[in-house]
Amino acid sequence: MTPASGRTRVAILGGGPAALAAAFELTATQELRNQYEVTVHQLGWRLGGKGASGRNAEYGQRIQEHGLHIWFGFYNNAFSMMRQCYDELGRPADAPLATLEEAFEPTYRGVQYEPYKGAWVPHDLVLPPLPGRPGDFGRPGVWEVVTYATRLLMDKIDSVWEGQFGPEIDAPPVAAPVPLPPDVDRERVVQERHRLGLDLDDWERMPAHSLLELAKSEAEEGDVGPEGGLDAGPQALGFGTALKLRFIGGLLRGARDVMWNRLVSRRVDNKDLRFYWMCLDLAATIVTGIDSDGLRESGFGKINDEEFRHWLGRHGASELTLEGCPLVRAVYSAAFCYLDGDVSQPNVAAGKAAQDAVRLPFFYKDAPMFKMTAGMGDTVFGPLYEVLHERGVRFEFFRWITHLGLSPDHRYVDSINFVQQARVEGGGEYKPLVPVEELPCWPSEPCWDQLEGGDALRAQAVDFEREPDPPGSNEDVLRRGDHFDIVVLGIPVGALPAICGELAAANNRFEQMLDNSRTVMTQAFQVWMKRGASALGNEYPDSTLTSCYVEPLDTYCDMSQTLAREEWPAGDDVNLVAYFCGVLPEDNVTSPEEADEQVRANAIQYFQQHISELWPGFAWNLMVDPDDGVGVARFGCQYWRANFTDSERYAQTPAGSVQYRLWPNESGFENLALAGDWTRNGIDGGAVEAAVISGRLASYAICGSPEQVDGVSEWLTSDEGEVGWMPMAPGQIHA
Repeated sequence: MTPASGRTRVAILGGGPAALAAAFELTATQELRNQYEVTVHQLGWRLGGKGASGRNAEYGQRIQEHGLHIWFGFYNNAFSMMRQCYDELGRPADAPLATLEEAFEPTYRGVQYEPYKGAWVPHDLVLPPLPGRPGDFGRPGVWEVVTYATRLLMDKIDSVWEGQFGPEIDAPPVAAPVPLPPDVDRERVVQERHRLGLDLDDWERMPAHSLLELAKSEAEEGDVGPEGGLDAGPQALGFGTALKLRFIGGLLRGARDVMWNRLVSRRVDNKDLRFYWMCLDLAATIVTGIDSDGLRESGFGKINDEEFRHWLGRHGASELTLEGCPLVRAVYSAAFCYLDGDVSQPNVAAGKAAQDAVRLPFFYKDAPMFKMTAGMGDTVFGPLYEVLHERGVRFEFFRWITHLGLSPDHRYVDSINFVQQARVEGGGEYKPLVPVEELPCWPSEPCWDQLEGGDALRAQAVDFEREPDPPGSNEDVLRRGDHFDIVVLGIPVGALPAICGELAAANNRFEQMLDNSRTVMTQAFQVWMKRGASALGNEYPDSTLTSCYVEPLDTYCDMSQTLAREEWPAGDDVNLVAYFCGVLPEDNVTSPEEADEQVRANAIQYFQQHISELWPGFAWNLMVDPDDGVGVARFGCQYWRANFTDSERYAQTPAGSVQYRLWPNESGFENLALAGDWTRNGIDGGAVEAAVISGRLASYAICGSPEQVDGVSEWLTSDEGEVGWMPMAPGQIHA
């Protein structure tokens, strides 16, 4: 049945970044709004999915997040969407968070911990600003990355080596000379050595500094092809991409080995020297692996069946680097890469991890990381809701999706079963946002006064995000032709087996995708302190993110920039809010209540046993507690959360899983698009950018908007060197 409006009706299931990105693109122009009628169906009272946040009116309108959310500078699609959103929102210049730049603040440094000889050793990392602004499209090529990496290594060599040890770096080796790597052309080394003015007798006695200088020079030169262009490939005149990568990899390995033999092996306890050497070892290993496995030509997905540490070890990384290097450990910590939340089971696909190891330090615009100046709900999902609502997108809150049914011929999604958890008083539209310091925000609980029987539901402490069928709820169904034509499935993958059993039974690839998806529980807590980080004795108070510390709660971040957006009474002395997060081991936890209690116990134990490394001046009485508790009781007024339910769990990417992911157009059903960080999307891992890319691709498969999705196919992810392709055609998903 064609609707009276003549528009195609799109039911978007879920309210996370992927679902909202699809809605954003499907309504990007007036022409599209005339063609599509979009409705978002979301459980509970707020949007955001795993990125949702809420304001607690009882405690100073404080921000309460599902976890720690930092946006990386390579999030081109996510920042592009938000830049368009803020521009369209058009807030007055004197309004709170009037622009994207006011909502996100750049940060260039962080601290990563290394476990070494029974101690925790901090490393303060600073990366420089890079050209561009967040949301600008375009990614660096292979030679830009290799050049930047070798320059970073060269920038540190004087301060870390010669600055501390003087001419010792050029002293004769204490062990046997380091041989020339067998895959490096000796004659080429001689030629380049003379070209650079390195007047040395032989390779074996070249100092590491000179080897790195040679590697940097080769990278900066790029490849000169028949037309004189850069990066022309192995057929180019001169060296060619493949041979040049092999040559540079050999130079980096040579520098690594020379440095170990001549210096590091005798001074391995020097933390700066050891850290630098591990970074050099990691760089040499990754370049060698790219060359040896042909990843420059075939894309990094070629090695996704292999576990990341195994791949590094196969290409020569040392045990010191594999076990202790913070840059390696950060890959696992940032993406919760521990099966079942067990830190003794680290597992991430090598291709995805190697891509991240390249993207994070080399693909960013302006800054490597950005912190939000309010909650993620306030800075991201509030503005998206306002813009989409103004465009005419309908939002049906309090809808818990329970089942998708198929047409008799299995070609279409024919029905959507759901539980209506609550209804708006008088049958009107639910208005979800509340003002806090004139900023529209999501509350930490529903606006009870808008709901039928709201007082009773509040008295029963109903949690709509964890209870599908609270008192007063009822089951209902949407039918194709009557209520919708096209479906965008934006619900997290952990919840899909219970919803999509009929789809899995009808489509083997869909079933394999579900069977091979892995998710993990996460835990998070926030504490508000009377003293700032510096006053608590933190050695790096200006650092944004501290990671790779005690597992499983291995990540800490000072988020005090958000305090200006909270409403603490004048008498409350609040100078710091800190976020902590990590995986939550399964450990037979069977309910949200048990999981929350485990997080509370873990947090208290953390403060009793581990906080002294971060805050030497910590004391319980410095916790902000309006109830004025004593000692550990003051933690009772802080905030903690277990992300326990199927829709809250984090989507992982272990080795051997990526091949089973489906692109957003590959559901196998003609009117169903997929949207989520659990799909194939070029990143293939749990991240806002992956979700936004997926939502954009879902929209593209329906209507052809947007015309460009950045980073879906580049030299990191392309198939057989095809850069710039779209993995689908518009109109593949249709009514």
